[in-house]
Order: sequence, then structure tokens, then C-alpha cells
Amino acid sequence: MGHCQLNARPVLYHRIPARRYADAFALSPAACPPPGPGIQLYYDEQGMALAYGGERRLFRLRLDRIKARAAQSLLLARACGAGRRPSVADVFAGWGTDGLSLALKGCAVTLVERSPLVWALLDDLVARHALPATVVCAEAGTWCRAQRKSVDVAYLDPMFPPRRKRALPDMSMQLLRELAERDDLDLAERLEQARTAARQRVVIKRRIHDPTAGRPAWQLRGGRIRFDVYRA
Repeated sequence: MGHCQLNARPVLYHRIPARRYADAFALSPAACPPPGPGIQLYYDEQGMALAYGGERRLFRLRLDRIKARAAQSLLLARACGAGRRPSVADVFAGWGTDGLSLALKGCAVTLVERSPLVWALLDDLVARHALPATVVCAEAGTWCRAQRKSVDVAYLDPMFPPRRKRALPDMSMQLLRELAERDDLDLAERLEQARTAARQRVVIKRRIHDPTAGRPAWQLRGGRIRFDVYRA
């Protein structure tokens, strides 16, 4: 399994044995997610899920969506030099969509995620489908500083601030925002942390009109997003 470097031990409610996660969570057998407020972690025959809302709806990661994204992620692949199959650290992994897209293109990918609940869903997805990636539960800066140029590419996809609009983001983004911890460092500081881990380049995903963190070596632009590429 992936590695959980955090001290927190949230509860994992499980309908089937969950010994794989005994070191990371306090295990509690349950036929279904118990009622209550907030987001709960639940494990059954279909894998890991987040239970949310008053009706205890279940959110799961889906491999088909990641495969569909991988087929469309040409700019991401170019920015990370995926054609050479580098080792890549996705240091703000979230639901792992970009990192796993690179893994499906042949890159050796490490997914770094701070939230234990998000990490659990990612780790279960990777294990269940034998995906070519390692999942680590750690704070991004702490992990980067410990690597000392151990990967070819460090990829940063910091969570974009919400825009002022009436329509809510989809449930996956709503849950991710609720689980994310506040990041007190600015992007320039995160860039320097990532440089301690990367041998070749650091790639940062940004909205098309967002400011840069310093001067990138080059950029790749799409319709709504761009990738800023910095030499390590």
C-alpha cells in the first residue's frame, strides 16, 4: 500500500475487513455509514468511499473518468515530458486525476496528498486496479524537502480559489474543498520547495489569466488553463 506519514487517525467504517488500513485509521465495523454530520470514510465490497450529507450518499473515485482525462491531457503530458517516461511527483494530488493520467502514459508517478481521507480513496483505487503509481499521505513541503532531487519532475496543481458564480462545482470538487487544509504558503514558496525534489523541471498548473510564480522557462497554454514550466 501507499504510505501515510501523518499522525491523525480518523475513523474508517467498514463492512468488509479493512486490515490494509489498520495502521492509518481507527477501524469500526459498520453495515452502513452511521448517521451524523460531516464526511465519513466507508469501505465495502466496492472499495473506499466518502459518506456525506444527511442521506449518507457515497462518493467514489472512478477509473473510467481518469482514463477519459488521460486521453485528453496532451498539454499536461507535453509539459511534464511524458514521452520520455520520467519519474513524476504530483505533490498536490487531490483525486489524482492528473497524476494518474501521467501514470497511464508510462510515467513513474508518486501521488502526494495531505488529507488522510483523500489519500485513502486514492490508495484504494491504485491498489484495486493495480495502477502504476505510489500514493503517499504527507504534507507537500515536508515530503519535497526529504526527497533531495529524487524525481525528474515535480508537478503542482494547487487548488484554484473559488470563483464568484451561482453554479456550484461538482460534488468531487465540493468534497475536496471541504477536506483540504488551509495552505499558508504562497506559490513562489511552493515552487522552491518543489525544486528540492525535482532534478529536471517543476510544472505548475494555473488558470489562463493567473499570475506566475516568478519567471517560467516556458509555458503551454490551453483554452482555460496553462502549464508554467520551471527549470529545477
